[in-house]
Formats: sequence, C-alpha cells, structure tokens
Amino acid sequence: MIKKILLLVLMLAPMSLCAQKFAFFDYADVMQSMPEFTTAQKELEDLGKKYENDLKNMQDEIVSKRDAYLASADSLPDNMRARKEQEINDLMARFQQAQQDNQEAFQKAQQEKMQPIIAKIVDAVNSIAKAEGFVYIMDLQTAQSTGGTFINESLCENVTAKVKSKLGLSATSTPSAATSTNK
Repeated sequence: MIKKILLLVLMLAPMSLCAQKFAFFDYADVMQSMPEFTTAQKELEDLGKKYENDLKNMQDEIVSKRDAYLASADSLPDNMRARKEQEINDLMARFQQAQQDNQEAFQKAQQEKMQPIIAKIVDAVNSIAKAEGFVYIMDLQTAQSTGGTFINESLCENVTAKVKSKLGLSATSTPSAATSTNK
C-alpha cells in the first residue's frame, strides 16, 4: 500500500511542477492612475489645441482671401485674377501640408510622452511575473475587446493592485474598470 502511495506521489509531483499560474490586470486603470499619464495627457491636449488654433487661423486667412477675391473677381484683369487664384491655391496647399505636418508631429509627441509610461508599466508587470512565477499576465480590457481571449477571472489572479503598488501608486486611486464592467 505504501508503495502505491509513494508511486502516486512521484507520478503527480511532475504534474504539479508544470502547473501554470495566470494573472490579469487592468492596464487602462493602472495607466490612468499614473501622474505622468495625467501630465502627458494635459501636454498633448495643449499641443493639440495649439495645432488646431494654427490651422483655424490659416483657414480663416484662406476664407478671407477667397471671399475678397470672389467679391472683386469680375473687375480684376486676367493677370491679377490668375495671381489671386494662385495665391489662394498656394494657401490651401500650405494648409494641407500644415495639417499633415501637425498630425505627424502630434503622433511623434504622443509616442515620446507615452513610451516611458508604457515602459514603466511593462517593467512592473514583468517584475511581478518573475517574482511570483506567473506564466502569463494579460490585460483584461484588451483580452475582452479582441474577442480571441477569454479570461476566467475565478482561475486567475487580478494583479492590478500589485502593479499599482510596484509603480508606487495607491491601489484605490481610480475605480477598477474590471470590477465595474464585469459585475
């Protein structure tokens, strides 16, 4: 009888060593709790407003010149009319180029401001995964939105509070989106 128990223990031991630990966290909740994120969002919002105002001023100039041209087009000689049309076309081309340049500059600024924040979160998650032996730590919102991954929360550990703690944030700084969307 003892041999059978010992044999059973020896057979089950490798299986328990292969048990995989899974966890999830609420990436958006963690990110929104970070003061760096709030600062970056404010700076990006200000930059976006600046670009928007610049484009609005350019657009107002185009409309003003177009309206002035249309009001006097019939009385202008052909060479003056062509010059005014060219001037308006040049302004429109500059406007379109400014739109494209602003969009590219905004995306670059967004990437520069968000990359260090994302890296901090990734480092914190990796640290928790290594320290606690998790095989996978998934973002709950991404898993739910992609539709390809389903997380059984009763079989996984929610490490959102641990990630926040690792980042030096209060675990209750914002309400957990996972809790509010899944109940």
